[in-house]
Amino acid sequence: MPGGVAAFAQALAIDPPPDRGRFMFDVTRILYENPGGRKPSVAAFLLNLAQPAQRAAHDGDGVDRGATDVVPVPLTADVWGRAIFRRKIARDELVGAIVTDHTASLLCHGLAALDDQTLQYFVEHLSMLTRIAERSAPVFAAFSSSLHIHASRVVPPGGDDAVALWEAVVGERVNHPEAFVLRLFELSDGRVAHLFDTIGQLDAPRRAFALGLWIPDATLRLERFKVLGTAGINAYRDWHVRQLPFSHASYDLTMTLMRVTVDAGGVPRQPAARGFWSRVFAGSELPDDPARQMRAIDEDPFDAPWLVEAVASGDIRQRADRLDQIAFAQRMFGEGGDRQDVFVAVRAMARYRMLMLTLERIGIRSPAVFASAARQAARLGGLDGRRALVAEAQFQGALALIRRMTAVRSIDTPFAQNLVEGLVALPFSEQGRYAGAVAEWIPRALMKAAPPASTREAALLAILAGPASADGQTVRVVWEGQRYRLDLGAAERLRLERVREKQEALPIDVAFDVSAVARTLVAETSSVEDLQSILTRLTPIASSIRDRARTEEEDNGAQAALRKAVEDLTRAVKNKDLKRAARLAEPLLDASDELLSQALLSLAYAIELGDPDGTILLAEDVSRRHDFGFAVKDGEVRARTAWMVPRQDVSPGVPWHVAGSLLGLDVALAPLALRRVNSDRIVDAPRLTSNQREVFAVSVALMNPFDLRDVDRDVIADAIERGRRRVRELTGPKDVEAVASDLGFDGGRRRAVEWTLAHDPRSVESLITLTELLVLGGGRPADLNAWGMSMLSAMGCLCSRLTPPGAWLTLSGRPQLAVTAAGMADVHLQVAVRLKELGLPAPLARVVVSAAVQDFIDDVKPADEADWPTMTRRARAISLEQIEDYVAAATAAGPLVPDNAPF
Repeated sequence: MPGGVAAFAQALAIDPPPDRGRFMFDVTRILYENPGGRKPSVAAFLLNLAQPAQRAAHDGDGVDRGATDVVPVPLTADVWGRAIFRRKIARDELVGAIVTDHTASLLCHGLAALDDQTLQYFVEHLSMLTRIAERSAPVFAAFSSSLHIHASRVVPPGGDDAVALWEAVVGERVNHPEAFVLRLFELSDGRVAHLFDTIGQLDAPRRAFALGLWIPDATLRLERFKVLGTAGINAYRDWHVRQLPFSHASYDLTMTLMRVTVDAGGVPRQPAARGFWSRVFAGSELPDDPARQMRAIDEDPFDAPWLVEAVASGDIRQRADRLDQIAFAQRMFGEGGDRQDVFVAVRAMARYRMLMLTLERIGIRSPAVFASAARQAARLGGLDGRRALVAEAQFQGALALIRRMTAVRSIDTPFAQNLVEGLVALPFSEQGRYAGAVAEWIPRALMKAAPPASTREAALLAILAGPASADGQTVRVVWEGQRYRLDLGAAERLRLERVREKQEALPIDVAFDVSAVARTLVAETSSVEDLQSILTRLTPIASSIRDRARTEEEDNGAQAALRKAVEDLTRAVKNKDLKRAARLAEPLLDASDELLSQALLSLAYAIELGDPDGTILLAEDVSRRHDFGFAVKDGEVRARTAWMVPRQDVSPGVPWHVAGSLLGLDVALAPLALRRVNSDRIVDAPRLTSNQREVFAVSVALMNPFDLRDVDRDVIADAIERGRRRVRELTGPKDVEAVASDLGFDGGRRRAVEWTLAHDPRSVESLITLTELLVLGGGRPADLNAWGMSMLSAMGCLCSRLTPPGAWLTLSGRPQLAVTAAGMADVHLQVAVRLKELGLPAPLARVVVSAAVQDFIDDVKPADEADWPTMTRRARAISLEQIEDYVAAATAAGPLVPDNAPF
């Protein structure tokens, strides 16, 4: 490569330069994944490269003509000249000739993913290259990685068991590779090739499901697969492979087949009856009689063609809903349960998403609890105006507290389930009023485990903060000569108290007191002396609300009701009118509901607002701005908005606020979970996309320190070290083949590692992520999910997962889902390694990662959304010195507290 890799990449506006071993694969993707967005300078440089006569005279392009680098290109310059360019190409002109030619670049990208035997077959059959270049280069670029031609025979996904299936769909024999391959990439505008490549990249159980290998009847299996290869794949109409070969729709064939859960043989996990899912997808309303919906349904389990057609038949929102419903049902109810309750819960997933996901986060598995909670959500959805806000805030706010108490180990899951059942069963009038029921239930039931405290709010904050550690053991640390103890609960309690002070909100005790007064009046057995006592209690409450009222709206709400109650009580005491006093109960109960809704909103935000000194707390209590979507006119949209995943809303002329559910605020406020330790430097605009930044931030927000164990930290560090030793001990192709097989590398990644080992051995490790090193060292990602990344976009759950090698690459090309970021847990794993080196407890990882990820977002500069090598290199560059800085911040704000501190 004349001029060298770095200068060539710089001239093409690719920064940082790709690894030499992957250079052609990455450059061809980056240049042609979005040709319309190419910078004019890049277009000019490519034009110059394409015109040899002008190139010699061209200067000012930043390329040093005296420098040179060698990069691997699939096939020789002679082959490229004869099959593609139809002219002689010199070796030092080949890279330029390929990148300046759209078709040649696409062909090169596809060839780079093939194994050596398949490439050799193309060398021996150059007419195939010419035909593919002429007719199907974009399809070949996107879907070549699963193509294998060995011993003059196509080896299809699924091996010998699948030969008849693929021959029936493609219409050619696998022992006639030339005809089979050409037809594969041309048939159905590339959709069959998409199916071929997708099934080739699935894990073995899902591959068996997609091929129907679990169906005993071979004839039926063949007929069903032919349906998948025709009507099934043609159901996806939003198809742009020829225009954007490296971009894929969010919820397409690949996502559908990867979302389904199956057993080792490919049989779909329950619930899997076709009739069940047909009824689920038929509407969004919760049925009054689910038993009737389940009568006389088709009990046969769905297969791949049925599933693909059922999902693809909807619009983009319906596809997302249906995939989430299937994944949710199989995660939660795969072991069975009352089918009617399961049906209601799964149907509710589309409309009451955050309710269902929150119950899952709490750890509840009973379909009956999901169903009853969904029905309560439906009742709340029938309200409007202020009544809707007050009722919704109480219900969702109470659930938010239960979820938090479970996460911090203040209560266990069985107790949390009892609380949810009790909350759902609280009396709720036809007029849409709780009438003090929630205000009475919280101190009686939810705060049952609260420690003694001076106020009920203080007691509530204590159980929202949690204990010192998950196992109750005291962990002591000596850091920089000082003694500390790890106390997750104490640090969080102090943070919550400071946030509450900054919010300047009324304590929740006020709502409890007003409710108690109202219940006393309801009894109608009070004496004049009792009324005087009540008046004495109520007067300062009314005054405190008046003093804190900041808007006219507040003055017209609970404060007005309390002011009138004080006036009427004063007259009742003076006139000894006990009946007048009894009539005050109802408006006071309404006032207590109003006050409690405000308190629960404020508390839910306090839990997730992060640093008490953050700028968001400089404004008024932002929880007052929360938008449940009650102003939306469309009934269906309004019902969904109140339970959708919350998001920050930044619109011109509208104050910053969060829209959506009150549950899952940690997702909406995830950027507040990050901490910038060094504020002295000027930070450039981030190169990560907004979707990628969101995934990294949400992953931090979902990381629960109570789930992080020292034993897992050590497993991670030890496995990664063993994986590194395996990479350092690579000596040749046989070693590379063993590593590549363990990690499921395609031909392109195998060849890149092998070439780099021969030409630049010190760079081999940078071609392997930390998760892959962990697996090489014997680590099991499924056992270490607490250290993983957010799966909200990839799997539809509010959970963290450490994605196994290869799975996230299968879903690449979906920047709207930021799947590459979701597969990159390298920052988390690097922190685990560093914490072990420093002998620091694993629960510190949460506060350390919050700073490390912020610096990662500030500093990493990937060339594009799929540039995972740059991301993994930046993650493993986190030094011990940086970790020490992050830990120092933890000694200032917790959870490391001085060992003699009065906690």
